[in-house]
Amino acid sequence: MTENTQKRLRLSRILAIIAILLFIFTYLGKPLLEYRDPVAMDESDEVEENLSFQPFSFLIPAGTESFAPSMGYLVPLMGEKIYDYHPKGVYAYLIGARTVPVWRVSLEAPQYPKASFPDGIPVFFHMTDFSGKVNEMNTINHYIGMDPMEAGAVFLRQIAPFVYLIFTILLVVYLFYNGPLWWLLGIIPALMPWYYLFFYSKWLYWFGHNMHDFGQFEVKPFMPTVFGDGKVAQFTTHSYPTVGFYLLLVYFLLLVFSVLIRRKAMKESTPQG
Repeated sequence: MTENTQKRLRLSRILAIIAILLFIFTYLGKPLLEYRDPVAMDESDEVEENLSFQPFSFLIPAGTESFAPSMGYLVPLMGEKIYDYHPKGVYAYLIGARTVPVWRVSLEAPQYPKASFPDGIPVFFHMTDFSGKVNEMNTINHYIGMDPMEAGAVFLRQIAPFVYLIFTILLVVYLFYNGPLWWLLGIIPALMPWYYLFFYSKWLYWFGHNMHDFGQFEVKPFMPTVFGDGKVAQFTTHSYPTVGFYLLLVYFLLLVFSVLIRRKAMKESTPQG
């Protein structure tokens, strides 16, 4: 094996290790990147608590307070119980309550003046929950006959911690495995941002095409804006990736480069017949 080949293999491994660290940060870094209301009246109003984090019930301590979904038809989507559960300490990190925001949606309307709502009504979508003005956004959605955000992608949000665990294991194996199909160990986890974008778009479509007649405004089924600016009734919408998605894009590129560099190095080290 030549010195250049060894350098390429070393570079490939370094890129993969950086990618793994970035990936882990997107799972643990919420406290550093959490949205804080710029005009909050006090510290307790700065970050809104909400019930959007709902892990599998076996991860929730016995005796935790719970209640039924507000409407019966939500049970198949959300389960029979909604837990009033806000995990603390190390356990919160282990079960996925600290994932960074990946996508941001905000609404602007005349009834929400800039002085009081400088960021509009922002909501941040994480891998396992939401943050920002969740309750306010749900109220607005109710007016147009849309389900609460907590009804969406419940199972996907519940399995996110296990996906992170499996992908991290695959990437650690990728660092050392040189057998057949080794590159899949890097590429399958690398596609995480595109998995997220696919399911995010799918669930936006579901919300926009499952409208109910309890809304005060009649809105025809529509596809909410995935990327860019849009208009719904009197609301102007803005939907863009935020820090978590950009971190995942860097993670994706690092792994792709790692695989390509390693592939070239392994071709160089293979004897030509």
